[in-house]
Amino acid sequence: MGLDERRRGLRGHVGAVGSGTERNAPDAVPMGPTLTERLGRVRTGRGGSGRSPDERQLADALGAEPIAPGVLILERLLPVRLRHGRVLLGVGAEPRYLPLPFGCGREADAGAPWVCLDTETSGLAGGTGTWAFVTGLLHQGSSGWRLRQFLLTRLDAEPAYLEAVAADLAGPARLLTYNGRAFDAPLLATRFRLAGRPDPTTGLPHLDLLAPVRRAFGPVWPDCRLATAESRLLGVNRSDDLPGAAAPQAWLGWLRRGETAPLSGVLRHNRLDLLSLAALLPALDAVYSEPGAAGADLRAVAAAHLAGRRPDRALSILAAGIRDLGPEGLLDLARLYRRSGDWPRARAIWERLDASGDPEARAALARYHEHRSRDLDRALSLTEALPTSRDRERRRFRLLTKLDRAAKNPCLDGL
Repeated sequence: MGLDERRRGLRGHVGAVGSGTERNAPDAVPMGPTLTERLGRVRTGRGGSGRSPDERQLADALGAEPIAPGVLILERLLPVRLRHGRVLLGVGAEPRYLPLPFGCGREADAGAPWVCLDTETSGLAGGTGTWAFVTGLLHQGSSGWRLRQFLLTRLDAEPAYLEAVAADLAGPARLLTYNGRAFDAPLLATRFRLAGRPDPTTGLPHLDLLAPVRRAFGPVWPDCRLATAESRLLGVNRSDDLPGAAAPQAWLGWLRRGETAPLSGVLRHNRLDLLSLAALLPALDAVYSEPGAAGADLRAVAAAHLAGRRPDRALSILAAGIRDLGPEGLLDLARLYRRSGDWPRARAIWERLDASGDPEARAALARYHEHRSRDLDRALSLTEALPTSRDRERRRFRLLTKLDRAAKNPCLDGL
């Protein structure tokens, strides 16, 4: 069904919001009424300006279009090659190195377009008292990126608003969010459930980019907020952006006083969030290809590749950054060399760490001399230099037994 047909079907379709949406609302102003309580006053006309805001004027001010009473849509088609910060967005490109969670990398989903999803809400507490009054969707397509932002302008229009969002999510898609698994997706699921409608995101493959950002940069960045990822990976710094925390007041300003300017800032903030999601996908793919160039945690990225059954990639990453590795990273690299059968390089790392007194490297070197070089005397010497433990004593006893047997029968030497 085309957008025009969906608009015609949505016009005039407005239901009532259930009373359950009024419970458990977060406090918007300390020691004052909750945001939901104040929104209730808007609905009943208490505490407001006494006039109904003009939705047509709001639509004109925002460059949007009404699709149902209380529901606006702002739609734009963005070019195929679009620059956001220092990243050039393309369409159709698939990540080659970024680890995809189960569901995003299956062959059946490979052709599904990415859909960036971001909401603006009445608060961050979640639950039945939090409204998603803006839902932004940025669709990847062969002819460019299609941006659609749905805005709820009246409380009793939420069923029509949700129906419009669900219609736009119909069809194959893979969701792309930032902290969406913990916030946006559960919040939308709650709103759909309260409205008695199925959640359109259920079953869709979902890649939350916060997870790979945290894995690669959690140990090295002060935080992993979207603004930090934008600045460091995309070269985007929002100097005149409306803070996301100001969104609830902007919505309330429209509902109570008909203020349009703050809502324009909210939509702009939402658009920038969506563009950053699209840009972070190729940017993070580059990070997981060459983490050293981006200042990422080499061990963490290598571990991600190892978990994704790409040991060769993990080895090449650690080998390229060997000068920056600490003892734990060097041990990881030695294990990968051992796994690939490159015993000389693995031994060189163990000997380097053994010289500095590393017990794990010393134990690995003892196992190497016992089972590979068959130098039992060297293996015993290394074992006796290990801290006392049950494993050390078992290995020492085994080596002494082997040496005793070899002394009695030289043909068994090293067995």
